[in-house]
Amino acid sequence: MLSKIQQEALKQAWKHGGKLVRWNDGGFWTYEGVLPKARSGSTRLPDVEWCCTTNTIFALVRRGYMAMDDWHTCSVVQEETYEQPGKNGALE
Repeated sequence: MLSKIQQEALKQAWKHGGKLVRWNDGGFWTYEGVLPKARSGSTRLPDVEWCCTTNTIFALVRRGYMAMDDWHTCSVVQEETYEQPGKNGALE
């Protein structure tokens, strides 16, 4: 069973061409062309629409849902046994 954060990472990857990219500042991942958001005041997270931690990506890689292309990009593994996330974000 995937955590909600892992499910959201897969959903975001599917929505954005099956890939996520590493944010240059820190250990965060997001999608190509992510838009900035209003400053939240947090210095821990980048000020972008959506991001996840490297731990989330590595967990998905270990479980076979994603593959590291290199240190800066990863891709959803295209296998028949994996379904795309549904409208509510859950894997169906």
